[in-house]
Amino acid sequence: MRTMVLLRRDIARSRTRLLGVSTAIGASVAVVVLLASVGLGLYEGVLAPLLPRLPVNLLKVEPRSVNVGLLAFSATDLTGGMDERTLERLRKIDGVTAVHPIVGTAFPMRASGGEGFVGRRIRTDVFATGLSEALVGSDVAEGYRFVDRPEGPIPVIVARRLLELYNTTVAPAIQKPRLSPDLVIGFQFELVLGTSLAKGTPDPRRVARYTAQIVGLSDQANLVGITVPEETLRRWNREFGRPSPLSGAYVQTRAPSEAGQIARQVERMGLKIDETPKLIGAALAIGAGLFGLFAAILVLLAAFSIAQTFFRLVAERRMELTILRALGARRRDLRRLVMLEAAVVGLAGGVGGTLVGAGIAWSVGRLAVGRLPELPFTPERLVALPPALLVVGVGLGVAASLIGAWWPANRAAASDPATALRQ
Repeated sequence: MRTMVLLRRDIARSRTRLLGVSTAIGASVAVVVLLASVGLGLYEGVLAPLLPRLPVNLLKVEPRSVNVGLLAFSATDLTGGMDERTLERLRKIDGVTAVHPIVGTAFPMRASGGEGFVGRRIRTDVFATGLSEALVGSDVAEGYRFVDRPEGPIPVIVARRLLELYNTTVAPAIQKPRLSPDLVIGFQFELVLGTSLAKGTPDPRRVARYTAQIVGLSDQANLVGITVPEETLRRWNREFGRPSPLSGAYVQTRAPSEAGQIARQVERMGLKIDETPKLIGAALAIGAGLFGLFAAILVLLAAFSIAQTFFRLVAERRMELTILRALGARRRDLRRLVMLEAAVVGLAGGVGGTLVGAGIAWSVGRLAVGRLPELPFTPERLVALPPALLVVGVGLGVAASLIGAWWPANRAAASDPATALRQ
C-alpha cells in the first residue's frame, strides 16, 4: 500500500517528464505496429493468394535444364530427365511416402463451350496435365470422383487462381457476373483431341470428342490449362500412339522436417525442386530479420530516453530515497519503486502507440484498397492486425521502459544513507 502511494505521488510530481518519455515510447511502438501490420497484410492479402498452397511435406520436382550462353538444353536429353525409372528412384529415397507423377500430353487439344457464362460458344486451345486422385482427391467437390472414365463426362479440375483471374479481369471486361466456386463445379464443355487452332489436325483419322466436367479447384492443378486423371491422360496418349511424357512429379515426405534432406538427394539426381517456396521463404526471412533489427533499434532508442529521464529523477530524489533507506526501506523496495514507475510509463506508451499505429494502418489499408484499380488477384486487404501483434506492441512499450529503467533503479537501490547524509 505504501509503495502504491509513493508511486502515485512520484508519477504526479514528474508527470511532464514522464509524459514526454511515454510519448517517445508510443511513437516507437506505433511505427513498429504500422510496419508489421502492413508487412503481414501484404503477405496475407497479396503474396499468399498468388502462391500454390502446397503442404509443407509436398515437394514439386521438375527436370533440370542446362543453359549454355544463348542455348538451353533439356536435362531429359542430357541425363535422362524425368521418366518411370526416375520415379522409382524417387520412391526409394528414405523418408518418401509417395510420388505423384505429372503426366503431359503428346497431342494437340482444344476446348469449346461457355454459352452459359458468356452467352456464346468459345473455342480455344488448351493444355492438359494428368494427376492422381491420391494427390488432389481432397480438392474434388462432394458427389464427384476424379478417376478415369472411358464413358461419361471426363472429370477435370482447374487452378483456383484461374478462377480468380477470370473474376478480376475477364468478367469485368465482358460485363458478366463473377463466378463462385459453387457455380463452376459441374460446368461441362467439349474437349476435342488431336486438333488445335494453332497446329491444325495432324491426322484427321485420330480425332476424338469428349464431354468434360469441372469437379474441383486445386492449387496443384495446371494454371494455364486443365488437369485430368493421370490414367485418363495415359490412355489418351496410348490411343494416339505416343508415350506419356512426364513434366515433373510431386514428392510427399514422411514428415515436414525431412523435406530439406530429401530435397538435397533429389537435386543430386540431376533434378530440381520448385524453388518458389524456398525463394519466398528466404525473402521473408530477410525481411523479418531487417524488421526485427529496425524494431530493436527503436526499442533501444526508447530505452535510452527512459534511462536518461530516470537518471535525472533518481538524482533529484536522492535525499528522499536516502530517507526511505534510513526509515527501513530495503534496496529491493527502492528498486521496485523505480521499476514500477517505469512499467506504468511503458504501459501507457505501449497502449497508446499500439492504438495509434493500428488506427493509422487500418485507415491506410482501407484507403489503398479503395483506390486500387481492377487487377488480377486484387487483394481484399493490405494490412493485417492480429491480436498477437497488438499484444506485442504493448509488450514492446513495457519492455523498452523496463530495460531503460534497470540501471537507474539499481543506482537508486545502491544509495547509502550514512554517506548521503554526510554529503
